[in-house]
Amino acid sequence: MCAHPQRVEIDKALIDSTGYREIADRFGLSRSAVHRHRENHLSETLRRAQAADRQATVAHGRQLLDRRQAQEDEDDRHALDVTKQLKAVNAACLEVLREARANNDPAVLLRAVDRITRQIELQAKLLGEIQDTPTVNIAILPEWHGLRQVILDALTPYPDAKLAVVGALEVASP
Repeated sequence: MCAHPQRVEIDKALIDSTGYREIADRFGLSRSAVHRHRENHLSETLRRAQAADRQATVAHGRQLLDRRQAQEDEDDRHALDVTKQLKAVNAACLEVLREARANNDPAVLLRAVDRITRQIELQAKLLGEIQDTPTVNIAILPEWHGLRQVILDALTPYPDAKLAVVGALEVASP
């Protein structure tokens, strides 16, 4: 069968789990010949293909890891640049503040203090110490009160569960 002119189609049918009888009828072979071919020859072909596929998958995985590492390295370099720049701006602002104090220049002194304050705020935001995302208090929304009542009504047949939910809602509500 290995020399069969339609061997590629036979192999594809075997890979697609087509039954031996159907393959044998379609290509004018015996079922036993199809079975022997699958066991003796196709298994080796599939094993080689799977090994090649594993190698390709490993190589692709390595490429992905290399790209991720390169991106992380770039992110680290960028973070270091930002930190270095912030330190440089902070140092410049402190120098201006010192000079303003030494020269008794209140206008420059106030501007330097304002700039330092903004620098501190920026650093706190970058470090996650200040959150400037909006906070939504759902407890004051009318929709919440309706939903709360629906939940409590659904729990009426289960008084212990209802008490537990009411207690949890009271603790969580402001």
